[in-house]
Amino acid sequence: MDDELRRKFTDEALKVIKSRYEFIGRNYPRIREALNEFYEWPEMDTLRGEVCLCLFFGLHQAAITLTNHFFESLLKYALIIHDSKNTRKTGSLKKEVGKSMPESLQKELEKATKQHGDSDLGDNINKACSRELITKVQKKRLHALREGFRNAFGHSDKKKTFGDATMQVQGLRLTEGGYKIEPPVEVRVADFMIVQGLMQAEQAKEEAVEYFLEMHQLANQIRIKLFGSVNRKIEDSDQTG
Repeated sequence: MDDELRRKFTDEALKVIKSRYEFIGRNYPRIREALNEFYEWPEMDTLRGEVCLCLFFGLHQAAITLTNHFFESLLKYALIIHDSKNTRKTGSLKKEVGKSMPESLQKELEKATKQHGDSDLGDNINKACSRELITKVQKKRLHALREGFRNAFGHSDKKKTFGDATMQVQGLRLTEGGYKIEPPVEVRVADFMIVQGLMQAEQAKEEAVEYFLEMHQLANQIRIKLFGSVNRKIEDSDQTG
């Protein structure tokens, strides 16, 4: 790459970064704690870091989509770890003599992974409650989030995304003498495709941070139940986890 092209790329990249300043100033104070601490739970830390970076740069729809993945992964990993630990305690799974630690660990996790890895989110919410990883109040809340975010965004279900929200639209009709402004009418956003892209972006901007922070708090609570309190601040490390 020659110097002129390198300068051009640098200028273009700086313009993109400057265009995100509004969101950096708006979101960083809210996500700072989540960005600068980690769970010592690698499966979840990589997701935590990437959601935080999406929010840092104001990529709110991407953040919601990745938080949905965080949500599903959190419960699956938690159930697998919880059940494999219980299997070890009851002695129902005996380590084979001569097996290495990775092999024996794989055996301990194998049964629980088969049981929960393919389960859908609704079932895993219920199972997490039955194993006291979450409370009944949290169970109800998580089912509401499953419908409002995971199902709405995951399946691009505009009825779930916008519900009964309406807006006024006003038409402009060309006539022989120029144009005529038509009277405003009320339309359901879920039925009016033209505005859905902008409306979804605005809605995500308002909801993405709180949705992630709720999942982050839940991850901390579940992690303590599984591993104990191990949370540390990130120091001189890659903040994506």
